[in-house]
Amino acid sequence: MDLITALDDAGTEFGRLVDGTAPDQLGDTTPCTEFTVKDVINHVTGGALMFAVGLEQGSVPDDDLATIMGDCVGDDPAGAYAAAKARLHAALHAPGALDGMVSLPFGELPREAAMGIAVFDFAVHAWDLARATGQELRLSEELGEEILALGRAMGLDQYRGVMFAEEVVVVETAPAWDRVAGYSGRQP
Repeated sequence: MDLITALDDAGTEFGRLVDGTAPDQLGDTTPCTEFTVKDVINHVTGGALMFAVGLEQGSVPDDDLATIMGDCVGDDPAGAYAAAKARLHAALHAPGALDGMVSLPFGELPREAAMGIAVFDFAVHAWDLARATGQELRLSEELGEEILALGRAMGLDQYRGVMFAEEVVVVETAPAWDRVAGYSGRQP
């Protein structure tokens, strides 16, 4: 999987979905049961900022982390997400962006592994946002298959009950995004 292209695609789709979210939907529930629509947007916006800072500086300073963990979107979720995505895009496309290690709040890891986490997070939450707001997810089935393989390769099972709910069994003949949702603990 080309991580940069996959993250660009998932990030762009997430932005399209944010733009299509009505203000009166921000308090609605999502398939990510702990988050409202606004919480999902805030989480992905904060994640974009965290990964951007990590790529730019090699780590995320405590001052930046405090901002990232708070309300990143305020009264302008679309504008805040667009700015965060633009910053991540610039950091991701800088020469050598995926070379070496990065220190993030959850540990030090190779930059490629960190971007794998980002791709998975953006894509799954794009699915969440599409479902919660009644929009169509416009990510390819091929990317869905790659995201599912990436999630399995990352060993997400160790985070069940902490970051992910138990896997929802979905038949192997179901569309890729339904299987991604089930793998990430969501009911497709």
